[in-house]
Amino acid sequence: MPGSPSPQPFPFLSPRLRRQFGERLHQRRVAAGKMILASGARSLDVFCIVEGDARIVLHSPAGRAVSVRDLGPGDVFGELAALDGGPRSASVVALTPATLAVMPRADFLACLEASPAASLWLARRLGAEVRRLTERVFELSALNAQARLHSELLRLARLASPARVIAPAPTHEELANRIGSHREAVTRELRRLVRHGLVATGHRRLEILDLERLEAAVRDTASASLPTR
Repeated sequence: MPGSPSPQPFPFLSPRLRRQFGERLHQRRVAAGKMILASGARSLDVFCIVEGDARIVLHSPAGRAVSVRDLGPGDVFGELAALDGGPRSASVVALTPATLAVMPRADFLACLEASPAASLWLARRLGAEVRRLTERVFELSALNAQARLHSELLRLARLASPARVIAPAPTHEELANRIGSHREAVTRELRRLVRHGLVATGHRRLEILDLERLEAAVRDTASASLPTR
């Protein structure tokens, strides 16, 4: 919303922790299209988006980019490497000019040790990520490409504001990368959904017109995919 204040970086910081560690945060500005983190890098800082948008991306050995999820103001990333000291598990790319708050690993771990609320925030965040990844593993192993696209559209619609309106919408190529398919199959299925009145499309815009029918289609496909005893 124009004129709205930017969220305070790192939502797990209580007023006491913000006084203690806030002065040691520093800002980093990144141009659109620039890499913020590279998969395999050994950096250990934790980041929070103050302004702008970014995308978590994985790259196959052949160089194919697979979008994992998009990030916006208030979102935190980089905490896995800070927790275990390992290399970065994915790349993060700025979608727009972005301003980031950067917290050193030592301060991040100190916050978790000093604050049960901060530790609970992280536990809930990791739990939500496990649920999301479990859902994606099931989709990739049990659903056909058509149902995987429906599931991705439902996910995006639930996160959208206003509800059910996905804008800006991912390109057909980006949707294909997310569901492990190809652009032509996505284009074909979106056209079919438009013909059947489930989806309306515009310039970088998708509106889910019948959420219930789309959900029912995914449920039916999932039920048909389950083994019988």
